[in-house]
Amino acid sequence: MLKNLQEIMGGNVEYALMRLWSDELSDSEAAAIHNRLQGDRRYRDEFRGSMGVLARMENLAEDGEVARILREHRRLLRERRTKRRVALSITFGVLVAIGAALTWLAPLRGPDDSHLQRYFTRIGEQQTIELDDGSIVTLNTGGQLVVDYTGQIRRILLERGEAYFDVAEDPERPFTVDLDVRSVTAIGTAFNIRKLPEGCQVAVLEGAVALHELPEASLLLPPPVSADGEPVVITAPTQHRVEAGWVVEFDAGRNELKAFQPESMDRYLQWRSGMLSFYREPLYRVVQELNRYSRKKILIEDTSVMELKVYTAVSVHDIDSALNGLELALPIKVTRHYDRFVISGAPED
Repeated sequence: MLKNLQEIMGGNVEYALMRLWSDELSDSEAAAIHNRLQGDRRYRDEFRGSMGVLARMENLAEDGEVARILREHRRLLRERRTKRRVALSITFGVLVAIGAALTWLAPLRGPDDSHLQRYFTRIGEQQTIELDDGSIVTLNTGGQLVVDYTGQIRRILLERGEAYFDVAEDPERPFTVDLDVRSVTAIGTAFNIRKLPEGCQVAVLEGAVALHELPEASLLLPPPVSADGEPVVITAPTQHRVEAGWVVEFDAGRNELKAFQPESMDRYLQWRSGMLSFYREPLYRVVQELNRYSRKKILIEDTSVMELKVYTAVSVHDIDSALNGLELALPIKVTRHYDRFVISGAPED
């Protein structure tokens, strides 16, 4: 096992792929692959490049032998998904990691990535990006994404943060956002995506999107039905259609989707104009949101004020004024330090 771990941490992508497909893959090896993918950008790009090449085997599916391999792969992938989830984000693509196939495809690996465009925002910044096809992406605070446009595909890798997508129609080139935990394909639409530590949140403002785990999935299930506005928890299918007015949250650990229709979609739109609105939100959640935009950490020192309900709208471009507003509206005191804000209960008169 030690030799396998050493080879994974210092070896090439092909070895990791063969171990991932092995019946003998250990939890330690899976964790090692995951850690190297997270910490080594060049290795991760090479890994994804291999996945892209392997995925293009779908185009050869008219060949009977290749089609048989792909069908067998899908069956095995379903059986082994739980064991390999820690190492493989399910949107890395179809994994046809069969020794002969890897040998055959090896010369095709390592595509030119000079066409990739990278964008990022610092804490408190926002950026509007107009893409070549007329689509517009607004990247929120502390975000990072990569644009991968070719003659055949329109692909965005949202590496961290939140982004709003207004997608130009192009029936010949699907528009897909890769989130590592799942992928979102636009169906003539505008939508907001927030990448979370445990998964992702997708809010559809116009049209519809397909939320899926494997790019070859083709069947769309009907939208979830909520009872009295309560979220519906469903085991995540291969692909799921999300209509305008719905929000879907994906929990990667549980492999579950939670779908709901909020009373208003304003919160998924307003941040682009620098505003956040809160209606009956507990103070601790408001602070969580403000911390995304603040370079100085906001801390709640007094647990007795954490659940105070907040009704307000604040500007993300002036955190100090936002805290002043909270201080006027709630029985709290904000103490300002050089490196942080500390919230406590207001002293009694």
